[in-house]
Amino acid sequence: MFVADASASMAPAMRAAKGVALELLREAYAERDEVALVAVGGDDAEMLLPPTDSVSLAARHLKDLPTADRTPLPAGLDAAADLLERSDPDAGLVVLLSDGRANVADGSPTAATRAAARRLGQTDAKVLVVPAGDSRAGLLDVVEAATDADRVPLAALSPETVAEHQ
Repeated sequence: MFVADASASMAPAMRAAKGVALELLREAYAERDEVALVAVGGDDAEMLLPPTDSVSLAARHLKDLPTADRTPLPAGLDAAADLLERSDPDAGLVVLLSDGRANVADGSPTAATRAAARRLGQTDAKVLVVPAGDSRAGLLDVVEAATDADRVPLAALSPETVAEHQ
């Protein structure tokens, strides 16, 4: 599952996530693995691509990737945890693509991100953090620590890199 920051500054990273998601679907079709994409932007997270192994369905859903001016990162982490809790978290991998600058939450975005990251960490799914943009000021370290995530640079994001972390 990809959880992608859909703030306006993240448009190039969203294109990268779309490309990798489609490549993963092509490779995963034979294994009947599923790929999902959650966009984090505006006031909430949105499941742009529900879990699927259909390349044509994915292409339709991913054709136009929305962007927004705000980043509800906790909502994206919670959406990932919700989906994993309904499926098999042991088989799950969450790829978080973000600059980590959460600025939408009930209360403190930092506290909400920390709580959502802890919840995601309790699912036992593997998490791969992909920093995009200048992530030094963001909360990616918080997510990484709470989920025991691995971190890879955006330039290294590929189906092979994702497969290595499953």
